[in-house]
Amino acid sequence: MIDAPLIREPPLASVLAWMRERTAICAWWLGGRAVVLVSAVIVHVAGPRRRLSAIEQKHVLGALQSWDGRWYRIVAADGYLLVPGHQSDPAFFPLFPALLRVMHTLGVGYAVAGLVLANGAFLVALLAFHELTATLFDGGFARRATAYLAIFPFGYVFSMTYPESIVLAAMTLSALAAMRGRWLPAGALAAAAALARPEGVFVALPLVALAWQTRRTLPPIRRGCALGAALAPFAAAAAYPLYLDHVLHNPLAWNRAEQAWGRRFSLLGPVHAIERVGQAFAGNAWVVRDIAATILYVVLLYAAARAGAPRAWIAAGTAIVVLPVFSGAFTSIGRFGLLAVPVYWGLAAIGRRPRIDMTIRALSVALLAAATITIPLVFP
Repeated sequence: MIDAPLIREPPLASVLAWMRERTAICAWWLGGRAVVLVSAVIVHVAGPRRRLSAIEQKHVLGALQSWDGRWYRIVAADGYLLVPGHQSDPAFFPLFPALLRVMHTLGVGYAVAGLVLANGAFLVALLAFHELTATLFDGGFARRATAYLAIFPFGYVFSMTYPESIVLAAMTLSALAAMRGRWLPAGALAAAAALARPEGVFVALPLVALAWQTRRTLPPIRRGCALGAALAPFAAAAAYPLYLDHVLHNPLAWNRAEQAWGRRFSLLGPVHAIERVGQAFAGNAWVVRDIAATILYVVLLYAAARAGAPRAWIAAGTAIVVLPVFSGAFTSIGRFGLLAVPVYWGLAAIGRRPRIDMTIRALSVALLAAATITIPLVFP
């Protein structure tokens, strides 16, 4: 008896089948980004634009290119320059401006390149996040958590000229690769996350946990690869001061720049942050938004822990949310906390009941639109 020949499905057909299974995720990405983009157009046509630069006011999506986006474009175009005592660009990690530079050499303008990178990477992040969540929980939980991530109120940042989308994609893909025993890609992706944002180093915690759990089943070489993957984000983050020493002759340029931006880390940072709330509110009432975000993130991390999220992920998420407070301010924690992956698991745990689920979705869409419109009024 002759066996029938094995018929291989064409690669393109496999990709299309894979995408069809994830149509809902793509739809949530498209819907969430449409809310942000339409809101940005409203800002351009009729919204508040006084804090946007002249260049940003001329672009229909100028609101999404503002604030730190300006600095990333400066680094991409001109490299790093430390101006002692003044806000300067060594405060911004190098991967995102490097990618902007690459796209610019291909003929794409910096503004368009930033928007394409951010929004495209966010789709990758959603797909990877869904796979990671489905592996750790179940399909229904993963679909709900992914939908919440796609329309999260602070998620307008994922459409700005910011590296958050790339970091989230790199972190989730790194964890997925490690869970499947692919330690070399896991290490490379973890390093990429750390080179894009300082918070990226905390993906090392889930990687360490996975390496420890599988240590007895791996041969020595594979154990070495697992250890290397766990250490990769720290090595990447340490390489940045070495690079600054090479180009600026100052390995502490990042710390000096951070101090000029008002961030000075100390053990008493949380105490100082609370003490300065009144003063901060007097200067900018929007600080209430970041205080509320901090409380929300802590509550959602607790909900994720109750739902059975891995402790290593809870530790990573807590570090991402809490450590910025040690700088003595709550500023921008709403944005920083976007990279705390368990936050969305906590929200999915809360939204198990249909009515609560629908309420979360409706409220998230409304707040996402409102938050986007306020970009020219407050630092995101």
